[in-house]
Amino acid sequence: MDLGLDKEKIIRYKAMFERYLGSPVKMRLATMGGLLILTIVLIYMPLSKEIKKSKKLLSSERERNICIMDNEKLQKQVEIFHSIIGEKSDTNEWVQYLLDGMRNFKVKLKGMESKQQRKVGPYRTAALSMEIEGAFPDLRKYVEWVESSQRLVRIDTLQIEKRSTGLMLKILVLGIVPK
Repeated sequence: MDLGLDKEKIIRYKAMFERYLGSPVKMRLATMGGLLILTIVLIYMPLSKEIKKSKKLLSSERERNICIMDNEKLQKQVEIFHSIIGEKSDTNEWVQYLLDGMRNFKVKLKGMESKQQRKVGPYRTAALSMEIEGAFPDLRKYVEWVESSQRLVRIDTLQIEKRSTGLMLKILVLGIVPK
Protein backbone atom coordinates (compact mmCIF):
# COMPACT_ATOMS: atom_id res chain seq x y z
CA MET A 1 0.00 0.00 0.00
CA ASP A 2 1.50 3.20 -1.17
CA LEU A 3 0.47 6.38 0.64
CA GLY A 4 2.40 8.63 -1.67
CA LEU A 5 5.14 9.38 0.83
CA ASP A 6 8.76 9.45 -0.10
CA LYS A 7 10.86 6.97 1.90
CA GLU A 8 13.74 9.42 2.17
CA LYS A 9 11.51 12.01 3.79
CA ILE A 10 10.18 9.45 6.23
CA ILE A 11 13.69 8.42 7.20
CA ARG A 12 14.75 12.06 7.55
CA TYR A 13 11.75 12.89 9.81
CA LYS A 14 12.41 9.77 11.88
CA ALA A 15 16.07 10.80 12.39
CA MET A 16 15.03 14.37 13.32
CA PHE A 17 12.43 13.00 15.79
CA GLU A 18 15.03 10.76 17.43
CA ARG A 19 17.58 13.58 17.60
CA TYR A 20 15.20 16.12 19.24
CA LEU A 21 13.00 13.77 21.29
CA GLY A 22 15.29 10.83 21.80
CA SER A 23 15.86 11.37 25.51
CA PRO A 24 13.03 10.62 27.96
CA VAL A 25 13.20 14.13 29.47
CA LYS A 26 12.73 15.81 26.09
CA MET A 27 9.93 13.38 25.24
CA ARG A 28 8.12 14.16 28.52
CA LEU A 29 8.43 17.90 27.95
CA ALA A 30 7.13 17.58 24.40
CA THR A 31 4.25 15.39 25.57
CA MET A 32 3.32 17.84 28.34
CA GLY A 33 3.50 20.76 25.89
CA GLY A 34 1.30 18.90 23.43
CA LEU A 35 -1.24 18.07 26.14
CA LEU A 36 -1.23 21.70 27.27
CA ILE A 37 -1.92 22.90 23.74
CA LEU A 38 -4.67 20.27 23.33
CA THR A 39 -6.22 21.35 26.64
CA ILE A 40 -6.24 24.99 25.58
CA VAL A 41 -7.68 24.22 22.16
CA LEU A 42 -10.23 21.61 23.21
CA ILE A 43 -11.32 22.83 26.68
CA TYR A 44 -10.46 26.48 27.42
CA MET A 45 -11.35 28.08 24.09
CA PRO A 46 -14.91 26.65 23.94
CA LEU A 47 -15.48 27.48 27.61
CA SER A 48 -14.11 31.03 27.39
CA LYS A 49 -17.30 32.18 25.66
CA GLU A 50 -19.37 30.64 28.46
CA ILE A 51 -17.13 32.33 31.02
CA LYS A 52 -17.73 35.73 29.38
CA LYS A 53 -21.50 35.13 29.35
CA SER A 54 -21.41 34.11 33.00
CA LYS A 55 -19.42 37.24 33.94
CA LYS A 56 -21.96 39.48 32.18
CA LEU A 57 -24.84 37.68 33.87
CA LEU A 58 -23.11 37.93 37.25
CA SER A 59 -22.53 41.69 36.88
CA SER A 60 -26.16 42.30 35.83
CA GLU A 61 -27.40 40.23 38.78
CA ARG A 62 -25.15 42.19 41.14
CA GLU A 63 -26.62 45.46 39.83
CA ARG A 64 -30.11 44.01 40.25
CA ASN A 65 -29.28 42.97 43.82
CA ILE A 66 -28.02 46.49 44.59
CA CYS A 67 -31.28 47.96 43.24
CA ILE A 68 -33.32 45.53 45.35
CA MET A 69 -31.36 46.46 48.49
CA ASP A 70 -31.81 50.19 47.74
CA ASN A 71 -35.54 49.63 47.26
CA GLU A 72 -35.78 47.80 50.60
CA LYS A 73 -33.96 50.66 52.35
CA LEU A 74 -36.36 53.18 50.81
CA GLN A 75 -39.37 51.11 51.87
CA LYS A 76 -38.07 51.06 55.45
CA GLN A 77 -37.68 54.84 55.34
CA VAL A 78 -41.24 55.22 54.04
CA GLU A 79 -42.49 53.06 56.93
CA ILE A 80 -40.67 55.29 59.41
CA PHE A 81 -42.26 58.46 57.99
CA HIS A 82 -45.66 56.86 57.39
CA SER A 83 -46.64 57.26 61.05
CA ILE A 84 -45.45 60.87 61.03
CA ILE A 85 -47.38 61.80 57.88
CA GLY A 86 -50.63 59.92 58.46
CA GLU A 87 -52.77 58.05 55.96
CA LYS A 88 -55.71 60.43 55.53
CA SER A 89 -53.82 63.65 55.89
CA ASP A 90 -55.07 66.57 53.80
CA THR A 91 -55.21 70.36 54.08
CA ASN A 92 -58.40 70.33 56.19
CA GLU A 93 -56.85 67.84 58.59
CA TRP A 94 -53.76 70.07 58.85
CA VAL A 95 -55.90 73.11 59.67
CA GLN A 96 -57.69 71.11 62.37
CA TYR A 97 -54.37 69.85 63.77
CA LEU A 98 -52.89 73.36 64.00
CA LEU A 99 -56.08 74.80 65.54
CA ASP A 100 -56.20 71.99 68.12
CA GLY A 101 -52.63 72.80 69.08
CA MET A 102 -53.41 76.50 69.25
CA ARG A 103 -56.11 75.88 71.87
CA ASN A 104 -53.41 74.78 74.33
CA PHE A 105 -51.80 78.23 74.26
CA LYS A 106 -53.08 81.76 74.96
CA VAL A 107 -52.94 82.89 71.35
CA LYS A 108 -55.62 84.01 68.90
CA LEU A 109 -55.87 83.20 65.23
CA LYS A 110 -56.46 86.39 63.25
CA GLY A 111 -56.24 84.90 59.77
CA MET A 112 -55.40 81.72 57.90
CA GLU A 113 -54.98 81.16 54.20
CA SER A 114 -54.16 77.99 52.29
CA LYS A 115 -51.38 78.38 49.74
CA GLN A 116 -50.78 76.38 46.58
CA GLN A 117 -49.55 72.87 47.24
CA ARG A 118 -46.15 71.82 45.91
CA LYS A 119 -44.93 68.39 44.92
CA VAL A 120 -42.26 66.87 47.17
CA GLY A 121 -41.28 63.43 45.88
CA PRO A 122 -44.24 61.06 46.32
CA TYR A 123 -46.00 63.61 48.59
CA ARG A 124 -47.46 67.12 48.49
CA THR A 125 -47.00 70.01 50.89
CA ALA A 126 -49.93 71.60 52.65
CA ALA A 127 -48.93 75.26 52.95
CA LEU A 128 -50.85 77.41 55.42
CA SER A 129 -50.21 81.11 55.98
CA MET A 130 -51.30 82.06 59.49
CA GLU A 131 -51.57 85.30 61.47
CA ILE A 132 -51.54 84.71 65.21
CA GLU A 133 -51.82 87.30 67.97
CA GLY A 134 -50.62 86.97 71.56
CA ALA A 135 -47.87 87.64 74.08
CA PHE A 136 -44.31 86.76 73.16
CA PRO A 137 -43.96 83.79 75.57
CA ASP A 138 -47.20 82.25 74.28
CA LEU A 139 -46.22 82.78 70.64
CA ARG A 140 -42.81 81.24 71.35
CA LYS A 141 -44.43 78.20 72.99
CA TYR A 142 -46.76 77.75 70.00
CA VAL A 143 -43.86 77.93 67.53
CA GLU A 144 -41.93 75.40 69.63
CA TRP A 145 -44.97 73.13 69.68
CA VAL A 146 -45.31 73.29 65.89
CA GLU A 147 -41.61 72.60 65.31
CA SER A 148 -41.45 69.73 67.82
CA SER A 149 -44.82 68.15 67.05
CA GLN A 150 -45.24 64.49 66.16
CA ARG A 151 -46.17 65.40 62.60
CA LEU A 152 -43.78 66.13 59.76
CA VAL A 153 -44.12 69.92 59.67
CA ARG A 154 -41.87 72.94 59.49
CA ILE A 155 -42.20 76.69 59.63
CA ASP A 156 -40.96 78.13 56.36
CA THR A 157 -41.20 81.84 57.15
CA LEU A 158 -41.77 83.71 60.39
CA GLN A 159 -42.40 87.44 60.92
CA ILE A 160 -43.20 89.25 64.14
CA GLU A 161 -44.95 92.65 64.18
CA LYS A 162 -45.65 94.78 67.22
CA ARG A 163 -49.28 95.83 67.52
CA SER A 164 -51.13 97.86 70.13
CA THR A 165 -52.89 94.71 71.37
CA GLY A 166 -49.69 92.64 71.55
CA LEU A 167 -47.52 90.89 69.00
CA MET A 168 -48.68 89.62 65.61
CA LEU A 169 -46.92 86.49 64.34
CA LYS A 170 -47.10 85.74 60.61
CA ILE A 171 -45.93 82.25 59.74
CA LEU A 172 -46.02 79.97 56.75
CA VAL A 173 -46.42 76.37 57.94
CA LEU A 174 -45.54 73.52 55.58
CA GLY A 175 -46.79 70.00 56.22
CA ILE A 176 -46.49 66.80 54.21
CA VAL A 177 -49.63 65.09 52.91
CA PRO A 178 -49.89 61.96 50.74
CA LYS A 179 -51.07 62.24 47.16
